[in-house]
Amino acid sequence: MIKGYKIICFGSEKWEYPGLQQTVMRLLAKNNRVLYVNPLGTRRISLSPSQFRFYFNRTIRIFSHNRAKNKNAFNNIIVCNPWIIPLVYNDIVTKFNRILIRRQFLRLLYRHDFQKYILWLGTPSAFFLIDLFNPELLLYNPVDRYYAFSFVNKRKLRYYEEKIVKRADVNICTSDAIRNDLLPYNENSFVVSHGVDFDHFNSALLDGKIPDDIKGIPKPIIGYFGGICERVNFRLLFRVAKRYPYASIVLIGKKLHDVAGLEKLKNVYLLGYKQFSELPLYLKEFTVCLIPYHVNELMEGVDPIKLREYLCVGKPIVSVDLPEVRKFNEIVYIGKNEDDYVNKIGEAIEERNESLIKERIRVASESDWLLKIEEISDIIINALKTKNINSSRRKN
Repeated sequence: MIKGYKIICFGSEKWEYPGLQQTVMRLLAKNNRVLYVNPLGTRRISLSPSQFRFYFNRTIRIFSHNRAKNKNAFNNIIVCNPWIIPLVYNDIVTKFNRILIRRQFLRLLYRHDFQKYILWLGTPSAFFLIDLFNPELLLYNPVDRYYAFSFVNKRKLRYYEEKIVKRADVNICTSDAIRNDLLPYNENSFVVSHGVDFDHFNSALLDGKIPDDIKGIPKPIIGYFGGICERVNFRLLFRVAKRYPYASIVLIGKKLHDVAGLEKLKNVYLLGYKQFSELPLYLKEFTVCLIPYHVNELMEGVDPIKLREYLCVGKPIVSVDLPEVRKFNEIVYIGKNEDDYVNKIGEAIEERNESLIKERIRVASESDWLLKIEEISDIIINALKTKNINSSRRKN
């Protein structure tokens, strides 16, 4: 692990989200100082009531909680909300946001002695900030094909990303597809797949506690946890529920999308959002674990973090056909189309293979976050060396 550095990370999700950027920053903070900046936003302007509330609450939060806060036992993490108006595609607003951010960070960097630092950009909407900072290293870390979400301005977001990628000293991607997107603009692009808190999930196998809201649900349980959002193919889940009426379909996560009538089916259970600390206890009750996404431009760039979380308990996993999941085709059931997906679930329910269970757990253990930190650290150290060598050559 790199040690003694200072890192400013503009995240793609808020600090509380248990994603790659947040997890990596928590771990790096054991030996480095981290300033984590909550998301700048990527949503288009919308007149819908829900979006109006989103913008209003976002603006109020920014100007109500604009002070850095220490957030970990090492006293090495500072989390702050950026001073911006969340209209990221408006050129006039962008100029005003540059002024706000500059004022905020002049104070922050001085107060917390961030004179030399690594600038870690986890979102393309941070493109307008590049010239405000003078980092030792500029790192871009996309964890999605951001431009492929339905709620963004695709053209502008791709433009923003291209600007960052060309300027970055190094790009660390979570999938081969995203790396291939970036390579034409910068050959210093690498893949580090998602990791997993192996002990957190695997230890549930030894915990006899069963959450009350899943305790009485009939088995077999065909389960999914994650966002109930546009990524999920609800029509496919409807087919699964109809095909296996004797099984219970359990969906865990915050409902962010219409679920196409699923909640009306007697064997479907929506248990709502659960804390990350609780997920392993629910996972161990699953008979089969699902990755039921749409297969499209967005999802073909995804490395599903839940795949490795599922693997930690050795349960059968049935996934749609995604490039990053194919790398695990010997231990994961992959549906080549919707019919095949539904059929594979039946095979997974009937699986009785102890060696497969052990192999899944072994594979998961090799993706522990600490191992991923080592990969990332090696890339950063090499990038710093290369930049210093090139800088010395230019001076000479």
